[in-house]
Amino acid sequence: REAESSHRAARAARAALTRMADASRFVDVAAEETSSEEEEGLRSTDNDVGGEKTGSEGGKGNVLADPPKEGVGEDVVVKEEKKGSEDGNRALEKGTKFVDDLDEEEEEEEEDDSDEEEEDGDDEPKKRKRDEEELELDEDDYALLAEQGVVVQRQKSGKLKRIRKKTGDDDGNEQHNAPEGLTAEEALKHKLFGGYEGIEDDIAEEPQEEDADVGIDVDEEEDEMADFIVDEVDEDGEPVRRKKTKKKKVVSTTGVVSNHALREAQEIFGDVTGLLEEYEQMKEARAAEEAPVQEENEPGEDREQSKAIEIAAKHFDPEILKESYLTRKDETIRRVDAPERMQMQEIPQLQYVDYDQEARWIYDQLFSSNAPQRLAKTILEQGRKEEVRNGRLFMRAEPRTPKMIQEWRDSEQEQIALLAAIRDVLYFLREDNLEVPTIAMYRKDYCGELLNYRAEDVPSLVSHDEAARSDGNLVAGQVKLESRLLRRWDILWAVETWDVKWRFLQHRCETLVKTYNVALSAARNLGDEMKIQGIQVCLDRIAESSTSEQLNDLDAKFQLLQPHQDAMTEAIEAMSLDELDTSQRSRLLSRLRKPSSGMGRLGRKKSYHEKLMEGIGMSAEELSDNIMSNYKKYAPVDPRSPASEMLVELVEEQSNRDMVMREVIRLAAEDIAAEPELRKLVRDMYRSSASISTIPTIDGARVVDPFHPKFAHIKRLRSKPLALFYGTSDFLAINAAEEDGLIKLSMGMPEAQKSQLSSQLQDLFLSEGVNAAAQSWNDVRRGIIYVALNEIILPFLEQELRVHLLSEARECVKHSCRESIWERVSSAPYRPKAVNASDPDEETISEVRVMSCVCGPGQPPTTFVMLDAAGQLVDILMCGTFVGRPPLKRPEPSTPTKVRDDIERLAKFIAKHSPHILAFSASSFNYASIKDELIQEAINQVVDDMPGSLPVETGMIEVVWCEPSVAKLWALSALSTRELREQPQNVREGVALARYMKDPAAVVAALAGSHGKEVLSLSQHPLQDYLSKEERMGAMSESIITAVNQIGVDVNLAVLNEWLSWSLQFVSGLGPRKAKATLNAIIKSGGAVQARREIMDLSNMGKVVFSNCAGSLRIVEHANVIGENDFEPIDGTRIHPEDYELVRELAKSALGQGILEEELMIDKLFNDPAVLHKVDADILAAEMENQMQVKKHANFMDVILEIQHPYRDMRRQWQKPTTAQIFNYLAGESASFLRRGRLVQATVKFVYRDFVVVILDESGIPGFIDHFDVSDQNLGYNEVRDLLQPGASLTARIVDILPQGKSLDDIGPSRLAFVQLCTRGSVLQNNAAYEQELEARDLFYSSAKTEQEVAAERAQRQRAAEIAKQKDKTFSRLVNHNMFQNRDVKEVDLEFQGHGSQGDFLFTPVSGKFDRILLTLFFHRGMESVVVSHYLIREGEKESVRTGKGQSMASKLQLGKPLTVIGIDGTPIGTYEDLDEICGRCIDPLVRNMLAITGHPKFREGYEEGLEKVVKSAREAKPNVVPYLLAVSYRHPGAYYLCYLVSRNRPRREYIFPLPDGYKFRDRIFNNVDHMLNWWKSNCFKK
Repeated sequence: REAESSHRAARAARAALTRMADASRFVDVAAEETSSEEEEGLRSTDNDVGGEKTGSEGGKGNVLADPPKEGVGEDVVVKEEKKGSEDGNRALEKGTKFVDDLDEEEEEEEEDDSDEEEEDGDDEPKKRKRDEEELELDEDDYALLAEQGVVVQRQKSGKLKRIRKKTGDDDGNEQHNAPEGLTAEEALKHKLFGGYEGIEDDIAEEPQEEDADVGIDVDEEEDEMADFIVDEVDEDGEPVRRKKTKKKKVVSTTGVVSNHALREAQEIFGDVTGLLEEYEQMKEARAAEEAPVQEENEPGEDREQSKAIEIAAKHFDPEILKESYLTRKDETIRRVDAPERMQMQEIPQLQYVDYDQEARWIYDQLFSSNAPQRLAKTILEQGRKEEVRNGRLFMRAEPRTPKMIQEWRDSEQEQIALLAAIRDVLYFLREDNLEVPTIAMYRKDYCGELLNYRAEDVPSLVSHDEAARSDGNLVAGQVKLESRLLRRWDILWAVETWDVKWRFLQHRCETLVKTYNVALSAARNLGDEMKIQGIQVCLDRIAESSTSEQLNDLDAKFQLLQPHQDAMTEAIEAMSLDELDTSQRSRLLSRLRKPSSGMGRLGRKKSYHEKLMEGIGMSAEELSDNIMSNYKKYAPVDPRSPASEMLVELVEEQSNRDMVMREVIRLAAEDIAAEPELRKLVRDMYRSSASISTIPTIDGARVVDPFHPKFAHIKRLRSKPLALFYGTSDFLAINAAEEDGLIKLSMGMPEAQKSQLSSQLQDLFLSEGVNAAAQSWNDVRRGIIYVALNEIILPFLEQELRVHLLSEARECVKHSCRESIWERVSSAPYRPKAVNASDPDEETISEVRVMSCVCGPGQPPTTFVMLDAAGQLVDILMCGTFVGRPPLKRPEPSTPTKVRDDIERLAKFIAKHSPHILAFSASSFNYASIKDELIQEAINQVVDDMPGSLPVETGMIEVVWCEPSVAKLWALSALSTRELREQPQNVREGVALARYMKDPAAVVAALAGSHGKEVLSLSQHPLQDYLSKEERMGAMSESIITAVNQIGVDVNLAVLNEWLSWSLQFVSGLGPRKAKATLNAIIKSGGAVQARREIMDLSNMGKVVFSNCAGSLRIVEHANVIGENDFEPIDGTRIHPEDYELVRELAKSALGQGILEEELMIDKLFNDPAVLHKVDADILAAEMENQMQVKKHANFMDVILEIQHPYRDMRRQWQKPTTAQIFNYLAGESASFLRRGRLVQATVKFVYRDFVVVILDESGIPGFIDHFDVSDQNLGYNEVRDLLQPGASLTARIVDILPQGKSLDDIGPSRLAFVQLCTRGSVLQNNAAYEQELEARDLFYSSAKTEQEVAAERAQRQRAAEIAKQKDKTFSRLVNHNMFQNRDVKEVDLEFQGHGSQGDFLFTPVSGKFDRILLTLFFHRGMESVVVSHYLIREGEKESVRTGKGQSMASKLQLGKPLTVIGIDGTPIGTYEDLDEICGRCIDPLVRNMLAITGHPKFREGYEEGLEKVVKSAREAKPNVVPYLLAVSYRHPGAYYLCYLVSRNRPRREYIFPLPDGYKFRDRIFNNVDHMLNWWKSNCFKK
């Protein structure tokens, strides 16, 4: 039984692991330690490898078979890993190792390479770390796992096992020998690094760095090179012997906090008990998440799946498991019978839910003015919903008028029905676990007005004239069934959103109630009546709070009343488990903290504070009552003595009295500002009267012009009311511009409103007394009101409002993303016109043949792709001569022969496949000629020579522009790489383009459902990047889910075609995990299903999930899907299985046959739906409702429609792109920067009699200039032709984009003049006109600069002028040295450029500086240019400072001591006493080292680009070597660089800085070049 259990676990592991697309192979790293005899044999083998040849006739000591070219040599052989690595460097690093001094160190190894690895040339499997616990399986289990390419490590002994790579075959082939006459050490070095004849070197590969897992042996990583025989070098480049290190076990310390760490945390944070408890809770939660799922009576298959998950968790990277949905959490989500998306929502669980209360709250929110619900409110008020009457569908022809809206709102019956609908929807969501699509499609009778149509989705209605002409078959106002479109459920989605917010709000209320009860208990223990009364008031008001702002106000009040921490802790510990469970107790203890006000504030009160506060004469609670009553219910009691006299009596020191009074005012203001009534009063007035103003910063004025795509309209706002920001994304733009430092934002109330509010509060707070004491205390009270308003409440409200406005603006951007993706997924596939004209309901995706074209400049070539009926790649044609030409370039007088050949090949390709449409990717203006000339000519050949090859249905082949963005994203995604791994990007893009024509929703769903979420790269809103990926993905998923559930998913096609399967996860109830499990179950069972119920049985799908998804899963019979049973036609409709009984009753009523022929009746009903006219739908629906005790009237009508037209495609009909859309496609990213009025650079192409044709330089977009727009002078044709010659560059302003009636028909039918330009001087200089246009569009935008802006610009100019003046000023220094000259450094550079030699130098002063001079050194003379380097010399103290004589101008001009020379890299080279010492001890040895490196055999002359080509050429010639060279850096004067290539990627460059005592390389100092290179070869890959 144990063996059988192991076999089942292994099989389940194999099934789980095969679902992982990107799982890496395991490698058996087991190897026994070799004996000393084996080591000797290994040493001899490796010595043989060191002498192998590259060819049978290869020369000695030279890896190259041919003599090396100049500058190209060789040193060490490199072994590469197999192709396919994402990073060439990393792949190479994995696949190589040192092969060095074989006589100095022993090596333990074994050779386990398989024959397959030898044949493939893959010399070494990938090295992986091991877990401490070994997997124990029998041999059959290992065999099952090995079938899937998984090699599980087997434990043979307690010792660590190692791997090595074979460096040659067993026969010792491919050897090369060292030259004769060398010592053993010299021979080894020659074998490893060769001579100086070339630049190739064999170096050690960089070891892969991996994070050490807990509980594993880490010496395998730390001392990885101990597995190999290596010759290391020290810091000076000298060889050293590596010592073997003992293995150390890494022990996990997670969860253990040391006393030292605890003391440090307490010193920094104070009491950290709460933090430690939170940490322990986090650990428990993580452990619970990672624990295996244990369920009673768990099925055997599930137990095997769990065991497989555990096995995978031990051996696979956690990120790979997460991406493949193979974690324990994913397995739990798959098993639970609840919609996957609902399980992923982090919604708090409430102790009690009152759906009536929640429905009322959501009702209030829906009719509020908040941006997310503004659309929902509009749809509700318009009242356009479907109604069933007499078996027909009706809808309101026009939306409600304002009067009708008011009547509807005043109707108690209508509003009660709306509340009931909200309550029912909430119940379906949370009790029945039904998702929004299921509720909208199969619970229509309960939704009422919540299913109102948006105006754009309203179908066409029968008019009175049409009804009159129909002889009674149609009724006015009836919905035309053929015009029904996919519709959006905005109100239902809004209800779900508000349900989540309400639950978070209620959860916070429950938490506050527990906290307040604990505080109340603590206050009672203390006997503090004031706190008891205040906390009780807070508790009572929680139930009345319906917004987060109200809860914030209550919590602010509570913070002043909360007892101290010890009392709270005692109260928590004294409460029973019934009052407070363990988890709640831990959370409350962890949340205990000293508040900013309250405990901490009261703790610093002194006795004189309390006495002075008593003198105020009115408490904060009494003022709150006055505010609520809106009259002076309580009056302050004035003390007998004035405030100043009381202050003198209480505070002895006169210097402290003002401070004490300020403290009293602050304390009293805090008490008043915490009152909820006052905060509500100020908040309401603030939000109703506050406004926002913006002014640009210095950078903003320069960057943000009137044409800026994001910030132009918010650059200068003058007191724009807050109400105008609701429903727009403007505040998000303001916030982004403020964060970028482009604008300054000011927000607040007008002074008049603020004075009015202050006066209102003073009337309720000040005393009416007229004596001196009363007036004295009134001054104090005025100060309290001022501080409470201006320093506490208003700043708080400003931050609160910022958060609120930002949330509103983000919702607007999310709405735009939602709408943008809806336009894509709601578009129908392409349908040929002839098919559409006959019967579109019979057209299927398999009948449309689509060919696509993706153009290229030659490399890659223009590619034509043909797909089959299922969207799979069938054929490819590449035409390398179809390269296009720039817009407006005249065609060649005759077609070249090669182009003619490709045209004929394309004609045959088209005739062979006979496509209905050719989708042409609109990727560039340069390729327009391919579409209009070459492709059209090929089609003409087919029409003339092969007319029988044209599509029978249409008789023509249509060529249309198509948007390339979605196809490009798919081609770059991991999906395309996995599916079409061998195909180039152009082919993958062509496949995606054709599939997008066949099913746009499926392609978009693939981009949205994959791990990469490539759909996020689509451009949808200018401010979309300021939203998180989760926010945008949630918004777009809503649209995709809405569309997919109405379109449906053909399950059998999805199983056969992966590109169609991604839609399945967006079906209601499913998700990526459940959809994947469903597909795997169907594939495992044979690859097809014949009924919906089979899906539920095969995938162990629960009833709740099946109830959600069943209606959107289509089971349709296909030619390539053969089953044992017949397909039921009802399973190919939108009819839900729970409504199948309705179909049976309809069949009985329509056909009048007995129940024994039930299946036959349903078939007849679908074959002849016309019999349904015999049925009285209203009566039958009423009978069924009484029988089933559920509302089914609306669903009954949907059932009838589905029988008549099963799964009719309701997507918006495909249409050709408009001219504006084609322009946006071709312009790409440039389209967003084209704004009317923007200045652009253009090149003249042609001059015609009425206009001039130009090309915009940046985007290549064609445009034109009318003759009267060329100049302010009235120029004739000849003058314009003389002024603007073809090829001339000019600056123009964009006048219009896509002007009507402007096309260049004489040049080509598609050469549209997209942009109209103007070059008149008066227009070019008039920037203010476009600022004024912004001002005209927004009444609160101002084009005039404020005084603050003008002053800031003036100050900026003054600072810039002062800095420039000081910087350019050069002082003549009083330095007496023959190599110092008071000259400008630019003159010295020019002199060296003309006649200088390496090593020449000169000291010069530094502009504007008295404490440093400059050393100018002739660094290098190349073949074409000279390199001059500059070293800064920092001076020490002047002599006058040292002697204490002060600093005059003459003393400043003297040379200070000591002198510190700063290197090119900014680090000090050395410190010297005078310039003579610098010359002798710094410059002379520096020049010698410069000459040494330029004289080195590896040094090459040339620029970086050319030398990189030399290195690449050497690598291409000999792929098994690593070439390198030394060269001077022209980009960084004063430095050399080492250039080398270790992979097929770009060569690497590392800089070398010459110093007096050697060379600085990688922050190390080497005394000569050879030592540096030796060290680099051994440490090449270390960072």
